[in-house]
Formats: sequence, structure tokens, C-alpha cells
Amino acid sequence: EMMDKMEIWLSVSMAAFESKWLLLKAEYWFCVDKFGRALQMYKGSIKSAQDNGNIHELALAHELLGKFYSKRDHLVDNVSSECGIASNECFKKAHAYYTQWGATAVAEKILKDHNLEMDLHAPHLQTRKHPRQTD
Repeated sequence: EMMDKMEIWLSVSMAAFESKWLLLKAEYWFCVDKFGRALQMYKGSIKSAQDNGNIHELALAHELLGKFYSKRDHLVDNVSSECGIASNECFKKAHAYYTQWGATAVAEKILKDHNLEMDLHAPHLQTRKHPRQTD
């Protein structure tokens, strides 16, 4: 039912709802063990959030993709450590985007929950600004 509503909203404003809709679809596909489809949707959500300058959605999409890799690593036999490396990178990106957005408590919780350390000298991640955004 929620996905149907999101599709209606998507038809009204692609820029505002595409990354949310793709993220919702990703979570659905992950829940029904369709990992390939889920991964496509997570990556699509990240691209949409990046293209539209939605930094909060970019942070959330990276966080959920990190959880996807972490959980998949535990669910699927013979998965190499690539999932662990990928999940850590996703969590680090989520931390950086949450920090840029101003959600520092959420950013710090990600580091704590996943036992990560950030390189304070690493460059900030950037989003593409939406044409209507100004500096």
C-alpha cells in the first residue's frame, strides 16, 4: 500500500520522491531475499539523492546499504569479506553525509554502533546541487 502511494507521489515530483521510493523498494526486495534487486534499488536511491542534492536521503541510503551488506554477509554462505569492507565504507559515507547535514548525533551513533573510526583529514563528500539550490 505504501509503495502504491509513493508511486503516485513520484509521478508528482520525481526529484522529491524518487530516492525515497527506490529506498522503499530496496528494503522490500531485501526482506524477500531478492538481494540483486535490492542492491540495484539501494544504488539507484543513492544516485537519485546525489543528483537531486538530497543530502539527508544520501546519508540514509548509505546507512541502509551498509546494513544490507552487513546482514547479507551473515545470511549468505561463501560471501567474501567484500561485504564487510563495503558495509564499513557505506557507514563512513553515511557518517560524513549526516555530519554535513548537521545530524551529528546520528553520525556519531553510526560510528559507535559499527566500531568505526573516521579519518579527520579525509575530504568532505559532496552532493550535486539541485538547480534550485543556492549557496
